[in-house]
Amino acid sequence: MEYFDLLKSINGIELNDQQIKAASFDRGNALVLSTAGSGKTTVTTVRAGRLLYENKCGGKILTITFSKMAAGDMYNRFYTFFGDSHKNKTDFLTIHAFSYKIVRDFFRRKGVNFELLTNNYQVLSEILKSHYSNSYFNYVSDEEVENLSSSIGFINNMMIDPKEYKDYGIEIKGFDKIYEAYKTYKSQNQLIDFDDMLLYAHKILSNSSNQRENIKRQYEYVQIDEMQDTSKIQHEIIKLISDNNLFMVGDDDQAIYSFRGSYPDFMLDFKNIYRDGEIFYLDNNYRSDKNIVEGAKRFIEKNKKRYIKEINTTNKKENEINIIKVSSRSEQARYITEELRKINGETVGILFRYNISAMILANNLYENSINFYIKEDKSKFFSSPVLYDVLAFLSLALNPKDKSAFSRIYYKSYTYFTKGMCKIVTDSPRDDLTVFDILDNYKYFDYYVYDKIRQFKMDINYINKLRPNDAIRFIKLELEYINYLERMQDEGRNNLSNSLHILEILEEIGSYCSNIKEFTEKIENLQGVIKKASENIAANVTLTTIHSAKGLEYDQVYIVDNIDGEFPSDRKNMNAENYERLLEEERRIFYVGITRAKRKLNIIIPDRPSLFVNELLSANKSNC
Repeated sequence: MEYFDLLKSINGIELNDQQIKAASFDRGNALVLSTAGSGKTTVTTVRAGRLLYENKCGGKILTITFSKMAAGDMYNRFYTFFGDSHKNKTDFLTIHAFSYKIVRDFFRRKGVNFELLTNNYQVLSEILKSHYSNSYFNYVSDEEVENLSSSIGFINNMMIDPKEYKDYGIEIKGFDKIYEAYKTYKSQNQLIDFDDMLLYAHKILSNSSNQRENIKRQYEYVQIDEMQDTSKIQHEIIKLISDNNLFMVGDDDQAIYSFRGSYPDFMLDFKNIYRDGEIFYLDNNYRSDKNIVEGAKRFIEKNKKRYIKEINTTNKKENEINIIKVSSRSEQARYITEELRKINGETVGILFRYNISAMILANNLYENSINFYIKEDKSKFFSSPVLYDVLAFLSLALNPKDKSAFSRIYYKSYTYFTKGMCKIVTDSPRDDLTVFDILDNYKYFDYYVYDKIRQFKMDINYINKLRPNDAIRFIKLELEYINYLERMQDEGRNNLSNSLHILEILEEIGSYCSNIKEFTEKIENLQGVIKKASENIAANVTLTTIHSAKGLEYDQVYIVDNIDGEFPSDRKNMNAENYERLLEEERRIFYVGITRAKRKLNIIIPDRPSLFVNELLSANKSNC
């Protein structure tokens, strides 16, 4: 029986002509360009089964993808389709798992012992603290550590000299020195992290022809899923072991991981890199309403650096794309809550560009007893330095003797108090005095300092008279906390837009509270709500970033916070070329969000409409 007939009769798998053509490719280099919802994973899995069924493969087939979940999904699909008859002939691995095997085996033969650094947070945190030890702003936040970790990963994956970091938009001052300090720490302690798996694997394969040939003999065929997510070093590793026999599947319109070093230019340059290569197209979206597919197609065609390709569907036009204008994020949350009350049994994805957007939504859903799942752990909000600063201001207002609160915020307002003044307070044996009295009793300041001490005391006391949301605005503006945040951004140590968003969230949460004590209790309670929601996998309503929703689908999708200057982000100090590159990726992110929707797509605007909303509206009008 013909293979594709067998699939249909035994497993009920019926491929269209494009899918059959791609899955029938035998040997050489091929690129399968797939649109969203076009069945690319099925094609990759079915091709592996065909090569084995038709005895085309004497060795094993290696299929590489870029997440454990995707590798597990492909493994499960393969064995659902074909059972365990080819159990020893296929491997579905992440690029890191594959590289780690090479490194582990090589070091074992050399008698080198090493340990895997699975979480580098604490190490990077200590290195950053040491780096900033002489700085006025010597506190290190989770956001800074994550930014550093991401920047190191980008440098490694793009195979860039760390000394050239400024040319690639990395704003961490002295990044090259921090990079070298981290590298030295790992070497001294015989540690390797996830990036090192790739760096060492590439070095081993580049320097050892025996190693390369062993892998080529082991894996006769190599397949790559999600090709658009491949970084430079990952692609170089794949080229070294593929023996000019590489089957790549991906969608250049869904390349959204440049912050991790993904390099979709390999797809766009396919014909230059693999001159004998063949290109196949999967252009039928099986997932979405035709209105969504056509709107998404016209929208993504705004990008210039992409393959020109058809994007079609046989699905009907049933629901227009719904664009909703509201006055604020809090009204956005209330609108969604009311809409969710009308939905029965359908899956709903509430998607956003940045994790922080979940907080107002989550709080509102909880207040209204809506069951939901948060795909990522949002505890980063609860460890935000902005949150801790606000709580410290409020704590000092409640208890002017709180030395710990004072030591956190003494330099973060208009006062510009010095480290020496903080030390006077923290070293004072007088726990019965307020921090202001301790400073006022000190006799050696210049006269104008006492005026600042007394004014600050009056302002801190005034906070007690305000409702929490008004108190937060007072801290931001009247105490000039916003000026401190701006200085931190100038230092390359935070993102002002994110910080202001956190303040906005705190104001919204504060609007539900009548006093500071109730506000702090609500923050603590919300942390428990978020933790519980992150375990609530069975809920029909999911809150997630667009990045984490990639590969998923929902009956209804709400894309929120479509605000001018936020999504896409502001140009800042970028030149025209770099901004155009950023804008095209941001447009792809929005496109990925759009194409998660099966039946209904809702775009919500809680402020001035973003560029992308206007482009989507314009594209739809031009089709009328």
